[in-house]
Amino acid sequence: MTDSTAQQDPFGLTGVRDHQEYVDALKRLAEQGRRERCVALLSETEAHVMAELLGQYALHNPTGHLNQLAATLAARLYSRLGA
Repeated sequence: MTDSTAQQDPFGLTGVRDHQEYVDALKRLAEQGRRERCVALLSETEAHVMAELLGQYALHNPTGHLNQLAATLAARLYSRLGA
């Protein structure tokens, strides 16, 4: 991967070939994010809204891989918000 390609795709998602690989790549990124230093990127209100949207998305297809990831992220946001 060249430097310009790395800058265009800093999270390594351009090489995924199908839905399952995309879900796996997102899971790896989420795990990587858990190990990195925490920096506030959202206000508390924005975090509540994102958790709610992720939770609603997860309910549409509870067995879908991307929906399960959305549910996990919603739960983590709510946990950090103390909800």
